[in-house]
Amino acid sequence: MGFSPSTTNASTCASGVRSRTSTPTTSNRGDRVKEQPVDRTAAPTAAAVHPHRTQLFGLCASPMIASVPSRPVPRAIPIRLNDESAPPIPLGVLLRRLMRLAWSHKAAAAPAIIVTVFAQIFVLISLSGQGIAIDLLRRRADSAAPEPHWPFGLTPDAAMPFMRQLLLLAGVILVASLFVGLLRFLQRLADEFFVQACVVDLRTTLYHKLQRLDFSFFDAHDTGEIIQRLTADAQSVRAFIQGVMIRLLITIITFAVFLFFMLREHATLTLVCLTVLPIQAYVMGRFAKRVKPAFIKQGKLIDRYVHYFQESIAGVRVIRTFARESERADGARERIAAARDHRIHIDRIRATHVPVILSSSVFSMGVLLAFGGYLVILGPAQGGIALGTLWVFRGLLERLGAQTEAIAMVAASAPESLAGAERVYRLLDYPEMIADVAREQQAHDLRGGIEFRNVSFGYDPEQPVLHDITFRAEPGETIAIVGPTGAGKSTLLSLIPRFYDPDRGSVLIDDIEAREFPLHTLRAGVGMVFQEPFLFSNTIRNNIAFGVPEADLDRLANAVEAACASDVIAERTDGYDTIIGERGVSLSGGQRQRLTIARALVKQPRILILDDATGAVDPITESRIQKALDDALGNATTFIVAHRLSTLRRADRIIVLDEGRIVDIGTHETLMNRPGHYRAAALIQLALDQDDPQDQDEDSAPAASTPFEGTDRS
Repeated sequence: MGFSPSTTNASTCASGVRSRTSTPTTSNRGDRVKEQPVDRTAAPTAAAVHPHRTQLFGLCASPMIASVPSRPVPRAIPIRLNDESAPPIPLGVLLRRLMRLAWSHKAAAAPAIIVTVFAQIFVLISLSGQGIAIDLLRRRADSAAPEPHWPFGLTPDAAMPFMRQLLLLAGVILVASLFVGLLRFLQRLADEFFVQACVVDLRTTLYHKLQRLDFSFFDAHDTGEIIQRLTADAQSVRAFIQGVMIRLLITIITFAVFLFFMLREHATLTLVCLTVLPIQAYVMGRFAKRVKPAFIKQGKLIDRYVHYFQESIAGVRVIRTFARESERADGARERIAAARDHRIHIDRIRATHVPVILSSSVFSMGVLLAFGGYLVILGPAQGGIALGTLWVFRGLLERLGAQTEAIAMVAASAPESLAGAERVYRLLDYPEMIADVAREQQAHDLRGGIEFRNVSFGYDPEQPVLHDITFRAEPGETIAIVGPTGAGKSTLLSLIPRFYDPDRGSVLIDDIEAREFPLHTLRAGVGMVFQEPFLFSNTIRNNIAFGVPEADLDRLANAVEAACASDVIAERTDGYDTIIGERGVSLSGGQRQRLTIARALVKQPRILILDDATGAVDPITESRIQKALDDALGNATTFIVAHRLSTLRRADRIIVLDEGRIVDIGTHETLMNRPGHYRAAALIQLALDQDDPQDQDEDSAPAASTPFEGTDRS
């Protein structure tokens, strides 16, 4: 049951009690409802005689509404993504999460692994053929030289001529080399396919995460900072998967294939040549540990100047209007220089570690020539090796060295990639404050009844914006909300579609806790026009049909007509197919507002919220819109933040907010007949209109803005 808007009911309730311990009274100035102790010795009041009726801000309400205790909802403010106090994600945890991402696309990784294995096998065949050819030539030149060692018992017939053996080896080497080239081409394609599968999955996951985060996240973080997560930081994950994980996988496969062959040929020489690996691993680990915090700071510095650039582009008109180009350029230079200097610091750390890793490969080759040369002199008969085997070892170590050098260069950038990956996973781990429910329910099931029960809310829980808000709107009612700037009007309305959840109390939709509705169902049944109209860089048709993409032209035209936006389309050559610029920059403020009203009406919502939706529209057009809305809305429950009396008169009830509290509620006539904020503001507006009689709408209703006019955080 809604509050009665009549003056009679208001006066009847004036003598009632609001709760068991207090009753609201009006101050001498008539501008604030205050809580006063109940005089229990006084004669019984109407409310005492009829205890089922309770006073609330001068109107009657159900005792259930006024007496429901506030239900505390624990809410902590999450740590910002770039907060210095946030503990780092442990390296092991970060690597496991990256591995899980890669493992989820194992089907795409399988071709890359198979191709890599075969590529290394053909490399080994080519090198083995070269080694046998060297031993064959040496035997031909020196009959005392040892016989060529053919692997896997593939010794040719002794009667085969020398040139035929040599040509056979040349053919094997040529074919193997061709296969190596082909397989490396396929390996590159397979690698890229695998990496792109991972990155597309990651960016899609990030986008869906952003869609689930509540408005408090976007209040706390800059647009540039969020875009960095989706672009540069996601690219860092790509660099790590492709540059580190894939490279490491290739190295492991290469090492396994080559190690098997080398140990089979000469285990001692193999172990001696690989003594540098522990040194390289230690240096790479030490480098990663030192440089990762530096890369995290580098990311924050980049966020800082990206945000500065984004803000400078968005505010270019303001900058030029106030002739502040030079100062903004100095600010950009300072931020770029800070990022540059820190990058130089990182490169100094890199310069003290990477050369050690690269020089280790040269040392390994020197060990091979010294010890391997000694083994060649000994010869296979004395436990040594053939000259061809030394050649094969050289080729294998050269390729292993190339892999190690590649890993060293990747390791130099791996901390940067890991820092970007950590920033990505911080976003994915960000708590979702608005919990959804998995329940099937259709938007058309909503009737539009709205009830606030003792609702308190603050963007910071320690600093409430709304205090103990209680009222009820019946389906089909039009409720206007007025109040000075910062009173909490937009904040109150944002609780209906659950952009935020109250810290205390409850918001009910059709007598059901709003938290019990699936978010999609609830928001599909709510049409909302924000204070600042936003349009996409797309056609007018797609902007209006954004909430209902399948809407036909008749449905769009009806909404456009109700929003008095037909002229916006008619005066353009392409009509509905006109492309409007970013944020609708090619349209005036009033045109943008009318198109956003049409966009909300296309949904045919059960609940319509107009948050100062006609502030940029002239009074005559606003009056036309209001009349058209009366016909178009039907039984929809409507909430309006407005400042013109012509609009407020059309409301069934008006809620007056001040400093986050309801200080009065009633119809226009009721509020004008008793002292209070509303009457004082309306009288000022009437006086202003008398001074400027031309500023009237079609109904000769006052059009000037009231002293309540202003914007809230929404």
